[in-house]
Amino acid sequence: MSAQEIIRYPSEIILEVTNACNLRCRSCHFHGQGVTGKRSIGFMKTDIWAKSLKEIRKWSSPVTLMTHGAGEPLLYPELQALLTQAGKISSLDLGFMTNGMLLDDDCIQMILDGGVKWVAFSIDGVNPTTHDYFRVNADLHRIESNVQRLIAARSRRESSVPRLYFNMVGYPEILEQTAAYVEKWLPCAEQVTIATFRPVGSRKLWKYPPSFRFRPCPLLYRQAVISNTGEVGLCCEDIFLDVPVGNVLNNSIEDIFNNSETLKRYRTAHEHGNIDDLPLCRDCHVWGADIELERKTMVLNNMPVEEMTTSAYRLYRKQ
Repeated sequence: MSAQEIIRYPSEIILEVTNACNLRCRSCHFHGQGVTGKRSIGFMKTDIWAKSLKEIRKWSSPVTLMTHGAGEPLLYPELQALLTQAGKISSLDLGFMTNGMLLDDDCIQMILDGGVKWVAFSIDGVNPTTHDYFRVNADLHRIESNVQRLIAARSRRESSVPRLYFNMVGYPEILEQTAAYVEKWLPCAEQVTIATFRPVGSRKLWKYPPSFRFRPCPLLYRQAVISNTGEVGLCCEDIFLDVPVGNVLNNSIEDIFNNSETLKRYRTAHEHGNIDDLPLCRDCHVWGADIELERKTMVLNNMPVEEMTTSAYRLYRKQ
C-alpha cells in the first residue's frame, strides 16, 4: 500500500460517544487494573456527532459507523437521537459494541427502531463465576437474559437485523469454555470471536516473529477514531490520544484523513517499514491482526462451523 492508494474517505468511523463505563473489567486497557494512562471521562457533545454525520451524509462511499469507544455506549444520554439521525443515512452500516448490562426493553426498542444494523456483545464465557470475576460489576445471568430478549424481539419482527456478534476475551482461565460459547451464541449470530488475550497496556499478539512479513497497518488507511471531545486519534489502539491527528470541530474528517501531517508521517514510515521510532506503533502487532493463519471446518452440537484463525482472534461462522 502506498500514499497514492489512500482512499479519499475512511471506511470505518468510530464515534466514541462516551469513555465512561459501568464495568471495571480487570484487563480493560482503559478502565482496568494497573492502567497508567489518563484521560478525562466525559460525554460527546451534540455538535460533534451532528457535524460528523452531516459530513458523512455527503460521501459517495459506504462507511461502517461504530458508536462505541473506551466506554459503554448505552450510558450515553443522546444515543437514541444519534442513532435516529445516523439511521437515516443509507450508506452507513451502523452499530456498536456493548457489555449488555444496560440492555433493557427501552434500549431494545431503540435498537430495533433506530436503523441499527448490528450489535456486538462483549461477553467473556458461559460460566457466571469466571465471567463476573473478570468483568467486575457484571452479572452474566442478567446479560444473557437481556440478549435473549433482543433476539426474541428481533424474531417477532421476522427480521435479520440487527446482525449480532459475540466476542469473548481468551483469558487462559476460560479458554476451555470456547466450544460451549460458540454453541450457545453462533446459532443466532453472524459470527463469534475469541480474541487473543492481551495484558493491560500490551499491543503484542505474538512472542516470536511471525511467518508473514511486515506490512503497513491497514488501520491507518481505513479508520477515523473520533473521541468524545472531537479529537481524532491515530487509530483504535490510541485509546489515550497519545498521537492526535486533528479535531473534527476544527477540520472535516476528510481533511484530517487525507492531510494530517502526523498521519502522513506515520503512513510513510509504515510504507518504508520504519516504525521503531513511532510511539504506539513500535510495540504494536495489530498491523498483522487480520492475516489469516489457518481455516478449517468442524461440527459443534450438530452445527457445521468454519473456524478462521489469525494472531488476534479465532473467528467462527456457520457453514
